[in-house]
Amino acid sequence: PGLKGPTQHLTFATFDVEAFQDFFHGKLGFALSDRVVHKDGKLATCFVRSNHEHHTLACFKSNRQGVDHHSYEAGEWNVIRDWCDRFAARHIPLMWGPGRHGPGNNLFIFIEDPDGNWIEISAELEVVHDRPVKDWPQEPRTLNLWGKAIMRS
Repeated sequence: PGLKGPTQHLTFATFDVEAFQDFFHGKLGFALSDRVVHKDGKLATCFVRSNHEHHTLACFKSNRQGVDHHSYEAGEWNVIRDWCDRFAARHIPLMWGPGRHGPGNNLFIFIEDPDGNWIEISAELEVVHDRPVKDWPQEPRTLNLWGKAIMRS
């Protein structure tokens, strides 16, 4: 009757990723997982977590502020397949994916709701236990190890 898909993470768009990192990591105490860094050293993306999953919140540098996307946990690759079949049966096209993100190493697909909000279905998000923060280059391969990327900044 329904498919698995509890909320996994929320991702924001902002003018100032450094302020996001300072607030959520520095002030609220979320653990810092990974960052995506421009060639000039400025942050493009920041991933923070409040549990063992790679990120519960993330933030992309953007020319706007607000929600970038919200994501739901499929658990494993076969459930993403089932979601894709469900979308296809209802004439809902994928806007991006399938793919695999670098940070978090998760599998993903994206769709848009009727208002243009991005929805991600994700599986196999990295589980983090005391590993160093990794800095990734701001390049298409970081967003999608398998192919096309939707670059934010």
